[in-house]
Amino acid sequence: MNPIRRLSEALREMRWAQVVLELALLVLGILIALAVDGWVDDRRDARSERQYLELLVRDLDRDLEVLEEFVAYEERQVADSVFAYRALRGVVAADDREAVADALLRLTWRRTLRLTRAIYTDLLSTGNLRLILAPALRDRIVGMYENNQRTLDIQGLNNQVYVDDMFLQYLWGSGLVAPRPAANLGVLDGPAREFAERVAMPIETANDRLWQLPPDSPERVVLTNKVWIRGLVSTVAIVHAKAMAGEIREVREAIVAELARRWPARR
Repeated sequence: MNPIRRLSEALREMRWAQVVLELALLVLGILIALAVDGWVDDRRDARSERQYLELLVRDLDRDLEVLEEFVAYEERQVADSVFAYRALRGVVAADDREAVADALLRLTWRRTLRLTRAIYTDLLSTGNLRLILAPALRDRIVGMYENNQRTLDIQGLNNQVYVDDMFLQYLWGSGLVAPRPAANLGVLDGPAREFAERVAMPIETANDRLWQLPPDSPERVVLTNKVWIRGLVSTVAIVHAKAMAGEIREVREAIVAELARRWPARR
């Protein structure tokens, strides 16, 4: 028999309704499988998004604590700057010289500000930033971290130029004040005192060349001006830290609001 004829007869005898039904069931099964896979992926992404947002809130809470401690430290530096500047502008009484020397030495120290970026770095490196579905919230998070990094870079440069290069090197290089265990950083108090005890040679105001100079001597005038700038650096640092803290609080509130909106049962 002609193969073409045999094929045509087989097609005429085929149960087309059954074929269509089976094909429809196959397509429906594929669509259901795709839908289930998509639902599972969405659930997984939503769970990851929630975890990331909660971890960001945790990091931001830590940053606020760090900034609060940083502001308190810089406030002490500003107070020492004001005290030392006012004293150096006039005649320092013998009883006040030790306090002024301690203040000057505390101003040679500075605190490096570091904020937590672990979760944000993970979001960027893995491409999971896309999991944060709200575009406005995502943009605010990115903007906050970029602003923070820019401010930290400025703060680090100010410390290097004005504290390390301008103030610290001048005070130590000029020998105006002898070294003492004085710092506004609690972590350094113990080691500084321990070293001073091992040296076992107490430092007194008689060891400071500063008090042998008249108030209008060039070295003392230069030191006084540097103290003013040193105090300004800490004042700027406080302004920057408070601005960062304000933005962090706003972004934190936005994240908490998104968590409450998307997952109200968990709040």
